[in-house]
Amino acid sequence: MTNRLLVIDDETDICELIADVAETRGFDVKTISDPRAVEQALLDFKPRSIILDLMMPGTDGVELLRNLGDAIRGCGIVLMSGHDLRVLNSAKRLGAAHGINVISVLAKPINITELRETLDTLATLEAKAESKQTDVSSSKIKVEEIAVFYQPILDLETNRIRGMEALVRWNHPEHGILAPDLFLERMDAAAMDELADRVMTIATDDLAKLHEKGFPLAVSINLTASNLIDLAVPDRLDDICKQKNIPNEKITIEVTESEAMRDVRRIMDVLTRLRLRGFGVAIDDFGVGYSSLRELQRMPFNSMKMDKSFVMDMGENRDSQMIANTIIDLGHNLKLKVVAEGIETVSALKLLKDRGCDLGQGYLISKPVPYEKFLAWITENAGVFKV
Repeated sequence: MTNRLLVIDDETDICELIADVAETRGFDVKTISDPRAVEQALLDFKPRSIILDLMMPGTDGVELLRNLGDAIRGCGIVLMSGHDLRVLNSAKRLGAAHGINVISVLAKPINITELRETLDTLATLEAKAESKQTDVSSSKIKVEEIAVFYQPILDLETNRIRGMEALVRWNHPEHGILAPDLFLERMDAAAMDELADRVMTIATDDLAKLHEKGFPLAVSINLTASNLIDLAVPDRLDDICKQKNIPNEKITIEVTESEAMRDVRRIMDVLTRLRLRGFGVAIDDFGVGYSSLRELQRMPFNSMKMDKSFVMDMGENRDSQMIANTIIDLGHNLKLKVVAEGIETVSALKLLKDRGCDLGQGYLISKPVPYEKFLAWITENAGVFKV
């Protein structure tokens, strides 16, 4: 399918420049200089990618993103502006907050090399999305079809693998392995509790096998608010670990701040009792919640996972780098281990190492993989990550 690109900029020469370069990259391009024509163009042209100027007469790109909402939610968006990068990156995060897929930002005057790289990224992402696009809305989810994948967690000081995060995937009978964003929201509280039990059982089984093979790793398991209001969770997890001869300190329960805020009293009860039994408790996606500092003080966390939005672009975004440094300092001052998620580049890895971040995970180290591939990977590398 042709990747249709809509370029929105009140400067016609900019539109023509982008169109000329995009057409050499295989895009079908439509340009608009009047923002009032955008809505009709979306209906008629049905773009799959959009390059949008943030500042135009009578409106701005942020307002357009907000007003168009659902109409552009399936598109890959690139923002451009002559403003400084801080404004561009703020607009990028705002788009993400609205559920819009902002791929990257372009500073004006446009660098042709950067434009080509951005267009190639759009084309690649679109090809992947096209190959994986599937409608499973009518499929019934069977908990026994849920598989557990593992992403290694690296000790940034020693380069040794210290643990892994357990991540769910749906092994769909027709469509194969599907990401959680295609099914988790469809599961009710009862199904989520059943899912949590399945993940805890599989993850501890696999962890016990790794211990037997000489890899004394830890595992992190994500639980939701509906799981954590169950007061029996600490006892149930304790029993599982006793049955499998796994030290409790090798298990960390991760909870996002938004989940922890849903029923503070009951969730604090469960998390505190988990800590009393020796389990680790981590606040996930730290840095994006409105009350993170308060929750750090109230909840019994012993580690924090820095949100990947600050890590993925810290190599080229000074603001993200400064925020990451601040989070690391905050965590260490509170005697917490700090885990950086979303490490995708060698430059980000080096910056985190230099700043003293404790642990990290991301595609540079490994994508999430099934247990068999995880075991083969860690065995081949003798438990050490080599850049």
